[in-house]
Amino acid sequence: MNNKLEYLNKYKLFIVDYDGTLIDSMGMWRHLLSSFLKDNNISFDVDIDEISKEQTNSESVKYIHDNYFSNITYKELENKMYEYVKKQYVLQKEKLGAKAFLKELKKYGKVVLFSATANELLNDSFKTNGLDEYLDYVYSASNMNTTKTNGIGFLKIIELENIKKEDALVVEDIYHAIKGAKEQGFATLAVYDNQDDWNEIINISNYNLNYKDLN
Repeated sequence: MNNKLEYLNKYKLFIVDYDGTLIDSMGMWRHLLSSFLKDNNISFDVDIDEISKEQTNSESVKYIHDNYFSNITYKELENKMYEYVKKQYVLQKEKLGAKAFLKELKKYGKVVLFSATANELLNDSFKTNGLDEYLDYVYSASNMNTTKTNGIGFLKIIELENIKKEDALVVEDIYHAIKGAKEQGFATLAVYDNQDDWNEIINISNYNLNYKDLN
């Protein structure tokens, strides 16, 4: 085992995030609205991506609809945006070192994915990068009717997996997901992804990792 990952032998279940943790897709999500408007040749004079940071997906669609697409219905815009996301999402590449990391995890326990991304998008992405080969199961936050922010989703997963909390390690890149897991008493491993709040993330995580350091 890589000496930098010696702590992995403490755990039997690894609950791993996808976007930003295994694939390099956070840039796409952060600039989704501006790139979508540009793709439709629509000009805008506000920082649309900064506005969307504080919005849910449905709120973002409503904002775009009310301000730029009032000539079509909300549902039509929602479908149009989803098709755009599908085309962009399959272009997102795995993070360098992600497969090697997953292989390492599988030496010590079961590896499950827990993602807020729709299953259809995940399946399309798997066809591109083959990361599902290293996963034992895929959990969808939307299908489970839960989020990561309050950490309840992680509790549901260990119940389904019949694993004690102390035997599970949550692997994430986003502050709010790590904070939610910690609030429910989980150990967490933070993966570096050029986060502006990386120092804050390190402070609340049990472990942290930059895949580059494994080489």
